Amino acid sequence: MLRIILFSTLILGITVTGCATTQNVISKVSTSDTPLEQVLKLRPELRKEMATVELRQFFNNVESPTAGQVKVTETGLMDDSVKAIQTIYHFKLDGRQWELVNTQKAYQCLRGSNTKKYQKEPCP
Repeated sequence: MLRIILFSTLILGITVTGCATTQNVISKVSTSDTPLEQVLKLRPELRKEMATVELRQFFNNVESPTAGQVKVTETGLMDDSVKAIQTIYHFKLDGRQWELVNTQKAYQCLRGSNTKKYQKEPCP
């Protein structure tokens, strides 16, 4: 009986210590806001948008990334000349913070000579 109590106490102690250690590691590794979280803070209307919104987050490395992108593609817009708007947000990791360094916007038009590709100029 004493062995069971000692064993149970040991297992409980290891479990509690392991969880605390995991939380400490996560707090040291994670940054404040991911690029995707920052874009959603910059563009809160995306959460309520009636159009179709596609959000994609990319990083340059799986482990220890130093650069990231968030691509926002909006389709089904209330504009008869624009098929889609694509905004790409470029981020770099500065210490432990993701910093927005550049934003690019491109349009896919429904009419005109270029309806297949995205272009930097607004649609006619």
